[in-house]
Amino acid sequence: MRVGPSDANPDGRGVATDQTAAMATHIHRVIVRGFFDGLDDEQRARLLAEQPDHDILRSGFTREGSLTYEPNLSAFSFRYEVRTSDEDGDDHHDAAIEIGLGQAEAALAELGVGAKHLRATAADMADVWRED
Repeated sequence: MRVGPSDANPDGRGVATDQTAAMATHIHRVIVRGFFDGLDDEQRARLLAEQPDHDILRSGFTREGSLTYEPNLSAFSFRYEVRTSDEDGDDHHDAAIEIGLGQAEAALAELGVGAKHLRATAADMADVWRED
């Protein structure tokens, strides 16, 4: 948002002509966990064939997300880097969780598999470095 002379206080003090209001960006690491549900034989065979590409050691926090699961095809997790801004409201943590859950649901639908018991956690990376 650009602030100009018309935005100054009536007494002419308080606002610089070319001052720019900054909007904070919050970077979160979101983990969405759940369980596969109702897999048929074809889905199980496809997931097992692709499992080496979804090993925990190959995962990372990315905007696109990374899916990890073990060969027993029970539980899975997605790791996302989610960015929120002041436009997302005051509760950036909840916004990041909702975004991560939405991305995971979309990825599971695209993968064509069922899931149950989805839950998510989020950590604001700025808090990692914040000294109390």
